[in-house]
Amino acid sequence: PPPPPVTVAKAVKRTVFDFDEYVGRFVAINSVEVRARVSGYLEGVHFKDGQIVKQGDLLFTIDKRPFQNAADQARANLAQAKSNMAYTESDLARGQQLVRDKTITEQTFEQRSQAFRNAQASVSGTEAALRTSELDLEFTELKAPVNGRIGDRRVSPGNLVTGGSGGNTTLLATIVSTDPIRFEFTFDEASYLRYERLSKTGQDVASRGAGVKVSLKLIDERDFDHQGS
Repeated sequence: PPPPPVTVAKAVKRTVFDFDEYVGRFVAINSVEVRARVSGYLEGVHFKDGQIVKQGDLLFTIDKRPFQNAADQARANLAQAKSNMAYTESDLARGQQLVRDKTITEQTFEQRSQAFRNAQASVSGTEAALRTSELDLEFTELKAPVNGRIGDRRVSPGNLVTGGSGGNTTLLATIVSTDPIRFEFTFDEASYLRYERLSKTGQDVASRGAGVKVSLKLIDERDFDHQGS
């Protein structure tokens, strides 16, 4: 019989790369829990669940009337303290002339000096109280600390929100960053040791200086089209 037909192909010389495949999951680089710094009744929610927010966007508002009253009271106390300091300062100035003229005793002059120092300390204390009150008033508006996607609201308007720096504060929402995003995966110990040895020789793309290049595909895709490092 005649010789059978055969298929002929030329040999191709090329470099073949060894790939390892792993399964992982996407993880946000930044994840922030939105919690109030002051306690009060939640007055308004200014976003939709799942919305993309930018840093500085208003998210929640707490009833600010009690904090506004506290700030007004602190301003009134500061005005009273400044008035008292002005009086004690002028009284001390008069006492300096009177003590030189021997009209009042040294003890009386020292009492006026002490009253002036106490008035100065009172002004400093009321100024600090005013700054604290104004800061609490500012904290009634909760704004987005980072860019990202906000989840669902955990508290509806009308509920009491517990704030502060302790561990019993109320969780209002969570914001996660979306761009860039991290993809986490795990591998076995043997692979880790192999990567370590290859990285020390410097003859592999996994060397520490160059970084490891990673190709990614989603579960419904056929090719590894997404690149990362």
